[in-house]
Amino acid sequence: MIPKFLYPFLAYRSLVFPFLVLSAITVPCWLVFRLYRLRIPGNGLSFHREIVLLAFVVYLSGLAAATLIPNHNSRLAAEAAAGIDLSPNLESLTCSSAILPSGSTARAFCVRNARGNFMLFVPLGVLLPLVWRRLRFWRGIQIGIAVSFSIELVQYVSRAWGSHRSADVNDVILNVLGASLGLALVFLLRLLRGNRPAVARA
Repeated sequence: MIPKFLYPFLAYRSLVFPFLVLSAITVPCWLVFRLYRLRIPGNGLSFHREIVLLAFVVYLSGLAAATLIPNHNSRLAAEAAAGIDLSPNLESLTCSSAILPSGSTARAFCVRNARGNFMLFVPLGVLLPLVWRRLRFWRGIQIGIAVSFSIELVQYVSRAWGSHRSADVNDVILNVLGASLGLALVFLLRLLRGNRPAVARA
């Protein structure tokens, strides 16, 4: 029996296997790299920082699995799309019933896609200021925009070899909103704790 709180995540279960495969490649490579760095004189070990960096690597693996690896859902969406959409659309962002009938498959996919694009970048907003302690809020937003734009660009270009992905400016908006929420949570927590960012090694 699957717990009820997991039901909203079942729609994304097709991403689990690609995520595990990518993590099985990236995590060992990262650990080898960090062990090599630790052998260099003057590079001390900070357990807390190593955990944050490892979490960032795992997150990036999940981000790549969710956005760049073709899957059945992305193919169905791409077949109905022109390949690129450069016009922000509030009805598309909110999955308005005016353009998508309530209870339809298309609306269910829209809601799942919008929710996924938003939530996918919340961890990025949380992790960025943890990895780079002196990162400013607006610089974090710029990084979120750059990452999201790069993903959409790769998705569009990858259609040439049948990846069934489409580029959509609405996805970028949702991604940036998610990253902004993550950044706001971290900066708000720092403000409440009265902590000022300290210098940390990259």
